[in-house]
Amino acid sequence: MTLRSLTIIDVDAPKVRSKHVSKKSNHKKAKTSESFSGLPSNAEIQADIASYKKNKITNPNIINNTTQANPKKISEKKLVAKKTLRKKDRTNNSPRSTVAINSIKEPEKIYRTSNTPVLLSVSSQVKRHPLGHLLLEKKLREAGFQGGISTDKKFLDRYSTDESIFCIKPQVVIQPKNKHDLETATKLIASETKRFSSLSLTPRAAGTGLSGGSLTDSIVVDVTTHLTKIDEVKKTKKGVTITCEPGAMWQEVEKKLKKHGFYIPAYPSSKAICTVGGSIANNAAGPDSLRYGHCASWVDSLDVVLADGNTYTIKPLSYKEFKALTKQKNEYARVAEEVFTLIEKNEKTILSAKPKTAKNTAGYSLWDVFADGIAQFKKGNGEMDMTRLISGSQGTIGIISSITMRTLPIANDSTLLSVPIFKLEDIAKTVITTLKYNPLNIEIFDGISFDLALKNPDFFKKRLQGLDYYRVMLAMYATYHVRYRGKTPEFTLLITVDKTTEQKHSASEIAKEISDSSVKARVVNNPAEIEMLWQIRRASYPLAKFQDPNKRPAPFLEDMTVPPEHLSRFLMDIKKLFKEFNVQAAMHGHGGNGHFHFYPLLDFTNKTTPLLVERMAERFYSTAVKYHGDICGEHNDGIIRTPHLNKMFNRATLELFKKVEHIFDPDDIFNPGKKVNPRFDIKTSMRKTN
Repeated sequence: MTLRSLTIIDVDAPKVRSKHVSKKSNHKKAKTSESFSGLPSNAEIQADIASYKKNKITNPNIINNTTQANPKKISEKKLVAKKTLRKKDRTNNSPRSTVAINSIKEPEKIYRTSNTPVLLSVSSQVKRHPLGHLLLEKKLREAGFQGGISTDKKFLDRYSTDESIFCIKPQVVIQPKNKHDLETATKLIASETKRFSSLSLTPRAAGTGLSGGSLTDSIVVDVTTHLTKIDEVKKTKKGVTITCEPGAMWQEVEKKLKKHGFYIPAYPSSKAICTVGGSIANNAAGPDSLRYGHCASWVDSLDVVLADGNTYTIKPLSYKEFKALTKQKNEYARVAEEVFTLIEKNEKTILSAKPKTAKNTAGYSLWDVFADGIAQFKKGNGEMDMTRLISGSQGTIGIISSITMRTLPIANDSTLLSVPIFKLEDIAKTVITTLKYNPLNIEIFDGISFDLALKNPDFFKKRLQGLDYYRVMLAMYATYHVRYRGKTPEFTLLITVDKTTEQKHSASEIAKEISDSSVKARVVNNPAEIEMLWQIRRASYPLAKFQDPNKRPAPFLEDMTVPPEHLSRFLMDIKKLFKEFNVQAAMHGHGGNGHFHFYPLLDFTNKTTPLLVERMAERFYSTAVKYHGDICGEHNDGIIRTPHLNKMFNRATLELFKKVEHIFDPDDIFNPGKKVNPRFDIKTSMRKTN
């Protein structure tokens, strides 16, 4: 363990409550004074180091001891070599040895390329004080933290990446055992960040996010080790709900619900590998979101640890309940009142900023807090729903400790329609015609995905068992050679209709209405063919890796959304851009929402890749916005898209995002650099391996 990666913490320091100023527009983390008078003395540093070394647990694994004794005090006689620490830092060429002395602020960095406009400014580099995260374990234990804590390199390396294109090494990983641990960590960091502004908490679930939202250079809060409890299904007059902790795997929650015949309609396509907490934090969506919306639409209530380190149950409030809350003297009451005031004063700006697409997770969803408007709310109509802000906030305004979700009965009466699209100009009109019949979903995959499936049949052996594998493969080759006559469609639409859809029109009638001289829709009755089509749709991302085993499908263009009427022109422009950049990319997505996932194949060992990513992002994002779309449909802003939010929102709206973040998190202790105030340089933060 190197001293460079650690920080001195003193929980005995007096806690000073900062003033909450909701009008503040610059929400950078509060810095220590220029003289650094609040820093511990050199003797105190040496005493803490000696205490740490004496009481350090040697097991390099994550520590789960709950009865660790407090470290013994070190006598004054043992405090020696006051200048040794700084001398050692200089020997190791550590930049952290000079940061505490040098108080000069670095100028703001601005992304530029030779032919692109300026993006959002990257916040000035966070100052790192000497021994930034040393003794965090000691101080957490003293405060009563019971879960795991580690600064071991192998664990830090493990948490340095997720499914995004970035690699950022944290300083500490903690694994809270319960709600109390989350509160303990939050209170400690809230106190210590007054002196050490580099300290922050970044919640992490399964690490399947694609935007870099769970990466940090400070403290990772892993909720998947212990916070996995799933309560029993609860049936009430209002419906069926289920409550779980944020680390519960979505698939496990779904299994429990299935026994009762229910499911959460906003399930993500990655439900086999993601958690409920991560899905809420990103406000994920999936196939059935065409009709049922994002995860936020199915949240009943959330237990959230706010910046004061206390847990509050956040749920929709009537005006009467809101007024009663504001009479209380706690953090939730303060936040609710300031959010109400912010939206009331800026309602016109907020409503005009709402994206025109059906799906969006960019920014904070201020437009969804009062579904019926402020005026109606004050008259007693409608609700104030701040779960809409927590959902999709990526852990930037609080840490979720418990989630209650609403459900629907599982529908077992669906029918699948398959529509091969051989001409790009046909896709928009086909989707728009289909939407008239209220389908459950319209999913899509491209010709590259279909070709890769044809060329790699062994890929499906792990996904299909016994005779099912051979039946599905037979259906795939028969479809290609017989139905498509050896020609691969540009795209294939999979349209699911259910009992709700067929109340007015049968599946065969809908297929007939969709079809014309160049588009032939049909009802799929063969179970093997149905399975084949869904297998390819679900496997589009992993299949993309077969294009070039020396490259990696790069998720940074994977979340753009445009209104369906613009689909054909948008996709034509996208194909031209891929050709211009000489990059291959498989495509799939949610056609009914005009939402596409593009995964360009890139070599991250190539030094030119970061610049390529930056230039491609600029051009592709601008194309989506040109067609009244957005850059972030369901995977959220994270590191990759936060600097580009000025493409979607004007300056006034971006300032409102900053203000609402500051209301919840005045000292920026929750996952800084995401959603607002970008602080990670996209090029230098990029992974170097494939």
